[in-house]
Amino acid sequence: MLEEGKSWSGRERNLAYLNTRDGRFSDVSTLAGVAFPSDTRAQGFTDWDGDGDLDVWQANRSSPRVRFLHNQLHENRQFLQLKLEGTRANRDAIGTRVTVALSSGRRLVKSLRAGEGYLSQSSKILHFGVSSDDRIENVTVGWPGGPPEILEDLELGNCYQVTEGRGAEAVRVNRDVEAKAFAALLSGAPSESLPEIGRPNSSVRLVPHAKLPLPELKYNGLKGEAMG
Repeated sequence: MLEEGKSWSGRERNLAYLNTRDGRFSDVSTLAGVAFPSDTRAQGFTDWDGDGDLDVWQANRSSPRVRFLHNQLHENRQFLQLKLEGTRANRDAIGTRVTVALSSGRRLVKSLRAGEGYLSQSSKILHFGVSSDDRIENVTVGWPGGPPEILEDLELGNCYQVTEGRGAEAVRVNRDVEAKAFAALLSGAPSESLPEIGRPNSSVRLVPHAKLPLPELKYNGLKGEAMG
């Protein structure tokens, strides 16, 4: 069925739902510009351009195989981003649970995971969107296997490096490198002009999309007859 260009999902369009905060969700797929009939198999969320909102990378079964969705909604944008590093816990801080307490009494909770859905991985930098009339009271970082830490005096609009055991000594992360790389990508600049951020080595993994030719195999059937 896949060789005939058909989909196991019945060519379903991508969907996006908006939490209306009254116990219901609204379908905003078309309004948000994400209703593509591409049979998307995986997607990752990351602040790719370093401007404080989440962008999306999608991997699709049909063309285009990779799609980038640039988030350009900048009205009333407030955010907090945390890049975690464990010392007693695992270095990647996988399993850490972060709670952001807001002045409105709301709690924003996220856990750092080693996977996001089917064959996908979002950014390890935790992103919290905050309403325009709110501010941060404190942030509780629950490290896996260790005591929780409470961070205070964190300002909205920043990305912080938080290392286990250093508490309030969180250091602001410089996002200039990512922003410059994104600007070069949009301008169509050659790859030589991009900043050196994790260039691949000489090893490449290629997944063939057509059957590989195999030699003819001969074997004996259940009754001993030659087959192949």
